[in-house]
Amino acid sequence: MPPRFAANLDWLYPELAYLDRIDAARADGFGRVEMLLPYQHDRAGLLARLDGLPVALINAPAGDWARGERGLAALPGREAEFRAHCLRGFELVAQAGAPVMHLMSGIAENTAEARATWLANLAWAAEQAPPALTLTVEPINRRDMPGYFLHRQAQALELLSLLASPRVRLQLDLYHCRIAEGGESLSHLARALDLGLLGHVQLAGVDGRHEPTAGEYAAELALLDAHGWDGAIGLEYRPRGDTRAGLAWLR
Repeated sequence: MPPRFAANLDWLYPELAYLDRIDAARADGFGRVEMLLPYQHDRAGLLARLDGLPVALINAPAGDWARGERGLAALPGREAEFRAHCLRGFELVAQAGAPVMHLMSGIAENTAEARATWLANLAWAAEQAPPALTLTVEPINRRDMPGYFLHRQAQALELLSLLASPRVRLQLDLYHCRIAEGGESLSHLARALDLGLLGHVQLAGVDGRHEPTAGEYAAELALLDAHGWDGAIGLEYRPRGDTRAGLAWLR
């Protein structure tokens, strides 16, 4: 397994219990994993099962997921909860040794109040984050996540420019980018690399958010190589069938 790829434990190996997915990823040769909703599981058991397997990224708590919340960063009036969630995330990333933590923006329209809330919350998080931790924000397409605040690449770059914090970078999911940006992701990846804002990369096949087809992201992967990108690339997709069999596209 190419060492750059990280298995997303919330998407891959859905046929297994969550902690068993760690063992499956290790057995399949993954050198890294990433986690979206680890807070639903026993922390001691999670850390014991990881047993030194590097964690590339962990999401901060995102509110009441079952009720449709998808982060709080852009939600006016929820600042105290946002801060509490960040502190809880900081604790887990420190214990797991994760270098990156994703802060979800939430379901909100792109109003002046939401933008101001987002900027203030991210500024606070950047000031409070452990010194070695990179924070990321991710544009998520509104077809898959209706009403998500941060959904276009230009919007994310504008807000990051206004924030002007070296602690906060762009999480560029090539799948979400292609859905939201008319089927194209290469120029957006190039822009993030040129600006030095790229903090994490994820991908999935555009057709059904399954495994990518062979060569689907060849140009993007080549561009990352050309720039000497040494960060992780998270595999955040829905396997068509058996996860292990579906990894053939990587080999």
